Amino acid sequence: MPVNPETYSKTYGPFITETISSGEGSVNIDLDIDINEFPDIRNMTKIFDTMELWSMFSSGDEYFWVDATESSPRESACIARFQNRPDRVAVYCRERLTSETNGQKMINNPFVHPLDQLLMMYALAEREGAILHACAVELDGKGFLLPGRSGAGKTTISQLFAARGHKLLSDDRVVARKIKNEFYAFGTPWAGDAGIAENRKLPLKGIFFIRQSSGNRIEKIKPSAAAERLMPIASIPWFDEKTMSGVLSFCEDLILHVPAYELYFKPDTEVVDFLDKFISA
Repeated sequence: MPVNPETYSKTYGPFITETISSGEGSVNIDLDIDINEFPDIRNMTKIFDTMELWSMFSSGDEYFWVDATESSPRESACIARFQNRPDRVAVYCRERLTSETNGQKMINNPFVHPLDQLLMMYALAEREGAILHACAVELDGKGFLLPGRSGAGKTTISQLFAARGHKLLSDDRVVARKIKNEFYAFGTPWAGDAGIAENRKLPLKGIFFIRQSSGNRIEKIKPSAAAERLMPIASIPWFDEKTMSGVLSFCEDLILHVPAYELYFKPDTEVVDFLDKFISA
């Protein structure tokens, strides 16, 4: 059953393709969609619950993500079933998630937050990668991450670089991966307020943890300090020990091999030249 294109966020546009990727480091996940044929989760083990939005169950070596916006799991609009390395995912949807356009029955996009990011998090944990809460800017053909928690200034600094003509991969969430002993930054469709989401990758050459300040300065930090700052902005399934270990192992590898700094920046365009000169030097 085709997915109704009108139900995709506009930032998904650059990431939608009719071809299957076969490049180095590609992640392909087969998808099966069933309407109204729901698995019985009543005797499964609940491993996580947001109490409002979604919950996770496990049974044997399978996981079940359950939309929890209804009063009970049995009335959930959507359930996804997958394994630790999700090469194949079954998504069960209620009839109310379908629509008809020009006589053709379609399904509304079931891959909405957080299911899309959750599946990517599981896929990356087995493939030396992680989702990071960061913007990513291109300087001299290389990628540099500017991570920060909400409110740290990712949107502000993204707009400052964009205003000066610099290209960015994302203004809010990026994927970092290690492929053939090289680290890369990838754009994602999960844009922030600036709406920047590019389907490209760049060699990752530095991490600058951002903090707004009255002036611009950069301080090199040790891996231990980088780890302390990286943990809060990495997507880590703390409720799943095996997958958590994969993400943590990658994060350790990342901070040991990619230089990390703290970037204190004044929120005006001076920081663009300041960082550019620092990297060039």
